[in-house]
Amino acid sequence: MNSFVERFIKRPPTLFPLVALFHLALLVYSIFNAWGEPFTSSIWIQPLWMAAYTFAWLFVCDMKRWAAYTYIGITTADLAVHFIDSSRYYESSLFLIDVLFSMILMAYIKRF
Repeated sequence: MNSFVERFIKRPPTLFPLVALFHLALLVYSIFNAWGEPFTSSIWIQPLWMAAYTFAWLFVCDMKRWAAYTYIGITTADLAVHFIDSSRYYESSLFLIDVLFSMILMAYIKRF
């Protein structure tokens, strides 16, 4: 357990665990917002995106290169869906922030 905490908090830059907490908070918030709807409703798409973002970022905090590429891929897919789907039913909760986080990852990817 001690090595996990050391790898998760002490090894990456200070910003990475803070972003992980941000993702966890948004995941809990999106699940809370969708809680009253049936699971087959389209409102559950947002918590699924947030779960993917959170899962990938937790491994980014462990300094895994594949996790950084996965996060960038999820961001790219989310932006593609956002721009292709012109309906008002899909709103990305991390529309521009995920792009910023992906740029930060690209700046640190050589250190992974």
